[in-house]
Amino acid sequence: MTSRFSPEEVRKIARLSSLELTEQETEIFAEQFSVILEYFELLKTAEIPKVAVETDESYLSGSREDKMVKSPVSPEQFSPHLENGFFKVPRVIDQDN
Repeated sequence: MTSRFSPEEVRKIARLSSLELTEQETEIFAEQFSVILEYFELLKTAEIPKVAVETDESYLSGSREDKMVKSPVSPEQFSPHLENGFFKVPRVIDQDN
C-alpha cells in the first residue's frame, strides 16, 4: 500500500500552520511527505529478530541526588513578550475554523 500526499492535504497543513506556500512549494512538499510515508511503510515490513538484550540498570540505583537550585536567568532575559510571568505568543489557529 502506497500512501500519497495530495497538494490539497499540504495546503490544509500549511493553512493550519499559518504558512504561505507557492504552488511549486506545495507540489514539492507533497512529494517529500509521500516519500516519508513510503519509508514508514518500508519500516513496517522490516523483520526484527527476537534477541534477549541485557540492559544495564545501574543508573537506576539512585547514585545521583536531584537538587533544585534557583536559576540565575529570569524569563525577562529570554523574551520581551511576557505577560504575568508567561510568554505571550501570537495565535496560530483561528477560532472560526
